[in-house]
Amino acid sequence: MANDPLLVLVPKENVNDETVRLSAWRLKDRSPVAAGAVVAEIETSKAVIEVLSPAAGFLRHAAAEDSVVAVGGPLCWVTAGPEDPIPTTAQPGSEEGLFDTAAGARFSKKAHALALKHGVVDAFAGRGLVRESDVRAYLKRQGKAAAGQDQGACMTHLKGVSIVKEDLPRRKLAEIHSLSQGQNAGLSSLVRVPCPLAGYRKSLSRSPELAATPLALVVYETARLLRKHPVFNAFYEDGRLARYGEVHIGFVVDSGRGLAVPVVRDADKKDLPAVAREMQDLMLAYEEGSLSADAVSNGTFTVTDLSGEGAVSFHPLINERQSAILGIAAASGASFDLSLTFDHRLAEGRAACIFLKGLRDRLAGEA
Repeated sequence: MANDPLLVLVPKENVNDETVRLSAWRLKDRSPVAAGAVVAEIETSKAVIEVLSPAAGFLRHAAAEDSVVAVGGPLCWVTAGPEDPIPTTAQPGSEEGLFDTAAGARFSKKAHALALKHGVVDAFAGRGLVRESDVRAYLKRQGKAAAGQDQGACMTHLKGVSIVKEDLPRRKLAEIHSLSQGQNAGLSSLVRVPCPLAGYRKSLSRSPELAATPLALVVYETARLLRKHPVFNAFYEDGRLARYGEVHIGFVVDSGRGLAVPVVRDADKKDLPAVAREMQDLMLAYEEGSLSADAVSNGTFTVTDLSGEGAVSFHPLINERQSAILGIAAASGASFDLSLTFDHRLAEGRAACIFLKGLRDRLAGEA
């Protein structure tokens, strides 16, 4: 490599992340490193990603382990020698290192970390330079009591009751942000139609590959149906309908390892066995904790199934940059409910009912 230090930036693995957590260094500071070797692990809002060295040399850390670092900011350097000088970078927690956000504001690191924690980044859109004191003042006005320590657990007291407050995990904060963005307009509606249980079970029995993954039938039929109802494979943006050219179906999984939404890409172009196999592979990766960022990114429609939890009725929330989400409830009597929460800015209740009835007929083998 050349004598000049080679800067390695924090990669952007998820379009919605502005910061990530440096969960572990694989090599110590000043250690020799080979080209292509894993040097660090970063935790995005959706997955743990390995960062590789672009060249051989010596690794120099630019951030502390377990710190929050800005996407696109310095992660490490690769130098020709272990003691070669490297440019100084702002230390974690300093007010230096201002960076832009999607909200159109420039945050100091402390200000951005605090705003991200409380989900108020968008409140400073177009405000220019934002410092920690600005965020604290805003939170105080909102009654969020952000004064004092912002990490770990703390105890406060009300008359006759004590309260313990704990920081939420980054993945939960990212989920909150995604759902908040999906609900920003406050114009979502929900419709339900019953699906006959006997017909659905008969359809499942025709395909052996569905024995382990019955949800694959729903994903498969939903993807095919979205070709005829593209308004539900879209999102609202600045007064316009933005339709996706692909059908990437995300399905919600949560078996105690944290909620994730793996994505079956181009689901409308795959046959049922292929969809079932891909879903099984994604669920196995989830259980092993090896889901990649790509595996949980760029979904255009989401399916959530709470039938296994016994929920006979629930109201799913639309994800960011989507216009609808399908919910599957537990059986009640001879049927179970299919529900569609949709963006009322883009579609009407009648269109949602037609979509659900079409899906019901497909699942029951009547289409």
